[in-house]
Amino acid sequence: MRVIGFPVALPAGLRKMLDVLGEALGVCFEERTLDDDAGIDAWVFPEADKEILNRIVHCTRPCYAVIHADLLVPCGESSAIDFALDSAVPSVLSGRKVRCDEAVNVTALPRWLKDVTVLASKETSPIWSMQEIGGCQHHYVALPIPELSDGEFLFLLFHGNRFLQLLPLILFLRTLIEEHGWEQPPLRACFMFDDPNLHWQTYGFIDFAKIAAHAQMHNYKVCFAMIPLDTWFIHKPTALLFQRYRDQLSLLIHGNNHIAQELARPCEDTDLSRNLRQALRRIDEFERCSGVEVSKVMAPPHGACSESALSVMAHLGFEAACISKGSLRHYNSQASWLHTFGMQPGDIIGDLPILPRFPLSGNCHNNILVAALLHQPIIPVGHHHDIADGLQLLADLSRFVNSLGKVRWADMKGTSRSGYARRLEGKTIRVRMLTKRIEVCIPDGVSQVLVERPWLEGKKSLPLAWRTLSVGSGWNLHHPDGPIPVLRHQKIEIMAELPRLADIEASSARNFQLWPVVRRQLTEARDRMAPVLRKISSI
Repeated sequence: MRVIGFPVALPAGLRKMLDVLGEALGVCFEERTLDDDAGIDAWVFPEADKEILNRIVHCTRPCYAVIHADLLVPCGESSAIDFALDSAVPSVLSGRKVRCDEAVNVTALPRWLKDVTVLASKETSPIWSMQEIGGCQHHYVALPIPELSDGEFLFLLFHGNRFLQLLPLILFLRTLIEEHGWEQPPLRACFMFDDPNLHWQTYGFIDFAKIAAHAQMHNYKVCFAMIPLDTWFIHKPTALLFQRYRDQLSLLIHGNNHIAQELARPCEDTDLSRNLRQALRRIDEFERCSGVEVSKVMAPPHGACSESALSVMAHLGFEAACISKGSLRHYNSQASWLHTFGMQPGDIIGDLPILPRFPLSGNCHNNILVAALLHQPIIPVGHHHDIADGLQLLADLSRFVNSLGKVRWADMKGTSRSGYARRLEGKTIRVRMLTKRIEVCIPDGVSQVLVERPWLEGKKSLPLAWRTLSVGSGWNLHHPDGPIPVLRHQKIEIMAELPRLADIEASSARNFQLWPVVRRQLTEARDRMAPVLRKISSI
């Protein structure tokens, strides 16, 4: 583990920030004097005065220096930050102008800093620069490191509306801990809408055929979170549309009956299990009758989901849950994992992988950038009324997402199963699983796969299972320490644990309750009438 030194006598909130950030990123912060550098890999100076800056020039360790406020200079009140076209800047930010409210009060680095490369600026004044001396990279920033107060969580200081202050520090730490040769998960994206079903070719302001054609034209994919209660009827032409446009349209699971806090209310695990088994039974029947696949990924209604519900879902064979970070915090406010949650490419809570999502809007660009920076999937989520004015919003956002690089637009199953890092080592490809089930394409020259499951953290390693993705291919049990033999161009599926076949008894499908049916009929009628009422109100 990398050891980062910092000066003595920091405020408690700043010390807490460094401790939590270190735990989240896998580094150790230690209080040291600058002369005591034994075992230190780098330095962080939260308030660097001229004396410290003079010593940094001669330092043989990489340094991150926040310039003391007395040395900074005004640079206007713009909300725009220009990132340099430089290899030290992540590709998703390189050469890009980013607007954020945080930038308004940012001041600039002193003009007497010499021999530096500007990495970010505000109104042409540098706010983040880098200096390379003797192979060491020293970063000078005008952005103070935010303090972390009691009850505050790290991801709340690094999201679309607030990320600028932590950004340079996180990127600095990443350069220290990134292992050579590892490729992080690819850019993955999907638009998502809650509630639509296949009862008709439209749902509220959503027209499936128009969205499919628009998605083809603008290169994006849409996932619709369908309520299992709605599977009682399938409009065959709509099902055929989903089959035809499977590269543009897809489905995932949205609760079961879609009642308030369905997956967050206190209840016995047996009741929760019965409810989720009924959802799976309904979905299985829907797939059989419609010919349309549904990703076994759960989007909890209203984002309400407890850790115990996630555990039950994992036991029943769900692959992941798609939930916003804020919703998970709200419904699990006392969870110990919250202080470091949301800062890695993948989190597994209650034994179930989490796919974070965020609200779909015309100003969610920074949420998109933060997801890309963290190597997390880009999942803007909305409802049918978010496109009441047409599909231009999706065109604009897909253009922005596609400008970030090569993007893999996929359904929720594909998004979850591409959640792994990889490294080529001669004839071996090493994969580090970030979700519990992945699909790996074997490149040329590779004859074996080695699998890492980082969440085990030294615990007794259980056997995993793998199979080739071909018709009739069965699962192979595998000892985790040995390589999996493969052939080039094969596509294999790996499960971190032995496959679980949920016992979905027929009785679970007969768990009928009147109120959810009545409620759902009323809300669906409201949604479907929305376009008509809008036309009437505009007359």
